[in-house]
Amino acid sequence: MEAQNFPKSVVIVGGSLAGLLHGLYLKRHGSHVVILEQDPNAVRSSHQAGIAFGPNTDEILRKYDDTGVQSCIASTTTQLAYRKTWGFHLNIARRLTSWGLLYRILRANYDGLASDAVPNPPPPRKGDGKAEYRSGQKLTNLQDNHDSVTVTFIDQDGTEDSLTADLVIGADGLHSTVRTLVQASTIKEYSGYVAWRGTVLERDLPPETVAYFDGRPTLSFLRKTYLVSYPIPPDAGTFTRTTRLLNWVWYSHAPHPTPLLTDLTGHVHSNTIPTGLVSPSLWRAQLARTLPQMPPHLATLVAATRDDAVFVTRVNDAVCEGAVYGGGRVLLVGDALATFRPHFAVATEQAAGHCLGLGRVWRGEWKLGEWEGEVVRYGRRMWMASRVLGVWGLGGWWEFWGVLGRFVGVLLGGWFGGRARRG
Repeated sequence: MEAQNFPKSVVIVGGSLAGLLHGLYLKRHGSHVVILEQDPNAVRSSHQAGIAFGPNTDEILRKYDDTGVQSCIASTTTQLAYRKTWGFHLNIARRLTSWGLLYRILRANYDGLASDAVPNPPPPRKGDGKAEYRSGQKLTNLQDNHDSVTVTFIDQDGTEDSLTADLVIGADGLHSTVRTLVQASTIKEYSGYVAWRGTVLERDLPPETVAYFDGRPTLSFLRKTYLVSYPIPPDAGTFTRTTRLLNWVWYSHAPHPTPLLTDLTGHVHSNTIPTGLVSPSLWRAQLARTLPQMPPHLATLVAATRDDAVFVTRVNDAVCEGAVYGGGRVLLVGDALATFRPHFAVATEQAAGHCLGLGRVWRGEWKLGEWEGEVVRYGRRMWMASRVLGVWGLGGWWEFWGVLGRFVGVLLGGWFGGRARRG
């Protein structure tokens, strides 16, 4: 692509946060963008799942969000707790929010979606490109035309359609179809554990428990299990004490996850059992095994979670060796390029960083190969780092030192490789 030249037409495969961040950014720079999302629902649900983001996402919102809606709870510290014995704080700033609220803000800016969080979406800016969000569209093929790419997809009723664009961005997550179609070399694995997740309204908890978690993420390490918890707004975007939630994620061993992923109807889910379908007996057994280990405020939070507010997600990770395909006309971003174990809560921030980096390419400040090198190295570092934390929280010392040694090797390889390329 030429310097100072944003693509005129773009198809983004995947309508979650990564796809929306790129879609909004490109729209604001005059590109005509179509997002294809496989989920048939016009507005996607997150089960009130919490997420965190940092300066990259903050920059995109600051420059391109016209809703005026508060997006997050600002946090300046992270709290670490070890069993019932000690804890300390780290000066790590994060922005804490719900997936659903950020999704609604991005949709309002991207294609004017009205929602409970943004009932009056802002009008387009002067110079914006056209933006379209198509739900229920499943990608089936990519065809490189040497100066463009044609994507073929089918609707829910099996109707086939196609679009041709200057650029295709694969933002379709861990199980990326784009990544499969371009035959990208990828390591993709099940971690051996699952994440139990839930939320509790702050108003339903004792004030001292709310104060313990207030304004910061907390990582609680127990015996071969650990939890991450932090306050979030609901998807509707209210931040009052009567509507805010405390969100928790509990990582637990599950070498054979099929029983945990079997819902009340007997259906086995490949990745996540939604709220309301988790077996209450399995959830109660999980509580009984571990609740006595927890510090008092954490035990109060988890025990207060209603059975129908709990869901379970299989924890996978993936890392791809390249981000650029088809002569630069097909790109992989976000979780499609590198999926980390979620305890670092950097998936959204990674996607926003990919987006801002591509902006530098389109403005002529970077070459596409430089962008690819940066995002691939970052992805591999964070992929290994998330494994280190997971093994430290769930595994034994020998396994931890082995993974840590491989992580150091990745760091040194990236450092020496970067110096060689710069030299």
